[in-house]
Amino acid sequence: MELAEKKYQDEELDQEIAVIRGEIWDNCRDWCYKCDLVVPENEIERVVIRCPKCKRLMGFIPRAGIEEYLKTLDEDEREAREKGVWHHLSGLVYKTLDRAVHIYNDFPIPQSWMKVEALDPHDARQSCWLFGAVSPEEIEIFGKVRHRIYFFDYIFLDSSIEELARQVKATRALHGYKDPSMVILDRKWGTKEQAKSAIAEGESRTWQGELERYGIRRIRHSQSGPGDVELGHKIVREYLKLHYSKVSQDAKPGMLFAKKGCGGVKSPIQYMFNYQYDADSGKPIETYKDWPDCARYVALEQPVYRAPEEEANTVDHLKENYERAVKIRRR
Repeated sequence: MELAEKKYQDEELDQEIAVIRGEIWDNCRDWCYKCDLVVPENEIERVVIRCPKCKRLMGFIPRAGIEEYLKTLDEDEREAREKGVWHHLSGLVYKTLDRAVHIYNDFPIPQSWMKVEALDPHDARQSCWLFGAVSPEEIEIFGKVRHRIYFFDYIFLDSSIEELARQVKATRALHGYKDPSMVILDRKWGTKEQAKSAIAEGESRTWQGELERYGIRRIRHSQSGPGDVELGHKIVREYLKLHYSKVSQDAKPGMLFAKKGCGGVKSPIQYMFNYQYDADSGKPIETYKDWPDCARYVALEQPVYRAPEEEANTVDHLKENYERAVKIRRR
C-alpha cells in the first residue's frame, strides 16, 4: 500500500514539475493532492495558488488543456515539457532533414535574390564561409512572414584572411554579384584578436577589422549570446519544415541546400545531416558543429527579402542621413 501511494505521489509530483516548467496556468483548476482539496479555476492566467491547509504549491491541469499546449511544441521539446525529461537532447539535432526534401538540384541563383553570407572563423583550422540567397518566396516562421533561403555555395579554407577574402570575392563574382546584404560573423570572433594576422611582434588585429581591410563589407555579429544556441536550433527546425509559398505555388522547406554547391567531403550537407547532441552533456558535438553554426546564424536573423532597388534606396538613405549628421556636427 505504501509503495502504491509513493508511486501515486511521484507521478503527481512529476506532473506538477512539468506544469511549472511549462508555465501552464490557463485552462486549469488548482488541486492539492496532499490535502485532496480543489480550488476553482483561476480567472487570471499564471496566478500561483497555494493550498489553504498545507501551503503547498497547487496546480493540476486537465488532460485536454495539456494536449492543446503540447500541440504547439516540436517533437524534441515535447518530451521535456510533458515528462520533465531533459535528456531529450541526444541524437541528431535536425531529425527532420531528408535528402529528398532539403537538397535541391543546383540552378543559377537570380541576381535579384538577396544574398546573405555567414562566417564561422578559426585560427588553428579551416574557416567556414556559407553563401545563401533569400528568395521572394514567402514562408511563415512563428507567425511572421519571412522568405525561403537557398544555400548555394561554400568555402572551407585554412589560410590567411587575405586569401580567404580573395576566395570570397571570386565566389561572389562566379555567382554574379559583388556584395551581399549582410555577412554574419560569429560574435565571439568579431572582436577577438587574430594572432595570425600580426605583421610585427606585439601587433594583433581582429577578424572583423582584417576582413574589412581586405574589402569585405556589411559585416554584422551573429546573435550568439547565452541561451541562443538552442533558440537557433528551434528556429532552424522551423525553417526546415514544409512551407507553402504563393509565389512558387508549392510546399518546400524554408531552408534548402544545393546538391553540388553544398556537397562533398566536410561540406554543409554532410555536417548538417551528422550534427548531433552528446548523450551525456546534452550539448552539440564539436565534430560537426561548424556548418550548422553558419546556418543557425542566418536563421537567427530571419532575413526578409528586399529587391535590389529597394536595398539600394535604403543604402542611399542611410548615406544621406550620415552626411547630414556630419554637417550638423560641424556647425
